[in-house]
Amino acid sequence: EKENLCLYGFPSEQWEVNLPAEEVPPELPEPALGINFARDGMQERDWLSLVAVHSDAWLLSVAFYFGARFGFYKTD
Repeated sequence: EKENLCLYGFPSEQWEVNLPAEEVPPELPEPALGINFARDGMQERDWLSLVAVHSDAWLLSVAFYFGARFGFYKTD
């Protein structure tokens, strides 16, 4: 069984559960590690809710990263 799995979202709107990347650019937010650890001790519905929360948080952090990176200013 794989340990420390992460859920990755792609621009193609596809999702993938995989091992964490060994090298991620330091400025990019990393997905939550270990989404599979709680799976055995939780009901399936509760675990899926937990995964959804981690996914939403990761997507928001990526959106804020790209939003801040574009540097929109009130004068523009």
